[in-house]
Amino acid sequence: MNRTKIIIADDHTLFADGLEQIVHSLDSFDVIGKVTDGKMLMQKLNTAVPDMILMDVNMPFLNGMEAARKILGLFPKMKIIFISMYNNVQLTEQAKKMGAAGFIMKDVTAPVLKEAILNVNKGLTAFPAAAAPAIVPGFPGDDDPFLLQYKLSPRELDILQLIKEGNASKQIAGILDLSVYTVETHRKNIHRKLQVQSTAELIALAHRMSK
Repeated sequence: MNRTKIIIADDHTLFADGLEQIVHSLDSFDVIGKVTDGKMLMQKLNTAVPDMILMDVNMPFLNGMEAARKILGLFPKMKIIFISMYNNVQLTEQAKKMGAAGFIMKDVTAPVLKEAILNVNKGLTAFPAAAAPAIVPGFPGDDDPFLLQYKLSPRELDILQLIKEGNASKQIAGILDLSVYTVETHRKNIHRKLQVQSTAELIALAHRMSK
């Protein structure tokens, strides 16, 4: 009987250890590696390719969403289950669109998590019926710096990065081959979406978002 190989990616060691125990309690499942950030995960895949990855969304150096995009580009059939503390509709929808197999909250019970792993291993998906918009006590809300980036379009994220690097609108326009008016319009939309008033406040928030 073929055994299912799993890699766990989570920067919270105690949670990762508990997750490993849950996987080991399942028949024919093996944890072949544990890593604590997205870059380590990509490096691990150079030497060991699992059947499934259980990964956090918000990890250092390379977050789970970006790591998953890279992994699915290299291994389109890879089964990825996000296990996150973010109960967020935008993240769940992005996970579905990129081809992830599941998105599970970290506060689920062990039987629910086991069922999700087993279902995904059979080729099914494991997504919540609907991500709750309400703030769960002890869990991040939609104003969490990590989640804020998902309110912005790819172009707005590009402009935000250039603002963070100290570029003025004219410089940004030249770099992105846009008009200054278009850049200024994007900047206004970024300020509105992130609810900031000044460039200094925006830059400070951008640094918090990238941590």
